[in-house]
Amino acid sequence: MIKPDHKRWARSLFNPYIKRLLRKNFSHFYLVNEPVIEDGKGLMVTPNHFSWWDGFFIEFAIRQFTNRLLHIMMLEEQLNRFWFFRKLGAYSINLNNSKSIAESLRYTQEILKNHSNYVVYYPQGAIQPYDLKPVNIKPGLQKIFQDVDINANVIPAAFKIQYGEEPLPDIYARFAKPLEGSAVGHTPDVFKEAFCENIHHLDRSAHKQRYIIDLFNTNKNT
Repeated sequence: MIKPDHKRWARSLFNPYIKRLLRKNFSHFYLVNEPVIEDGKGLMVTPNHFSWWDGFFIEFAIRQFTNRLLHIMMLEEQLNRFWFFRKLGAYSINLNNSKSIAESLRYTQEILKNHSNYVVYYPQGAIQPYDLKPVNIKPGLQKIFQDVDINANVIPAAFKIQYGEEPLPDIYARFAKPLEGSAVGHTPDVFKEAFCENIHHLDRSAHKQRYIIDLFNTNKNT
């Protein structure tokens, strides 16, 4: 397993780069609501996974609301190819190796016990079409929480790319209410329902163009 190797120099390069990249390719970054991040608890954010952009979306959005240290799980072959992401907090999982899967899940548990961290975990396991029905949730998320007592919240997140009246598309983002990690571990249907419901509410907000802020036009930490 490849563990993260956080470097300040990498973060100082990445933050302005990703801001320019997103602004170059999208007109607006609309936030439907703010994530509820509780102090004194571990934090896992679980976005939908439908595009190459997804990791950039979630990192940019969450950074506006917390200074916690990012940890994001990536496929091992991708992390070997894009080694720079290790300097930002990426760590690996090899889905073709059961021993590696178990090691990565145990490492995720340890990250969650440190409340200065947060984890980005993609419950779908791989990129799926945005409107795929039914949504396919892999069992890894349940395994992280079912056998250990971790004081952590899980926040389903959803992003959508939508074209409007400008040449470039808009990003819409929405966060569900936090779920207790123990509930996610023992009643996986609770998570799947919240995950799918959050996407549904995002669709409605994007259709009606409802949002609270455009993250491209804010003085928050970007």
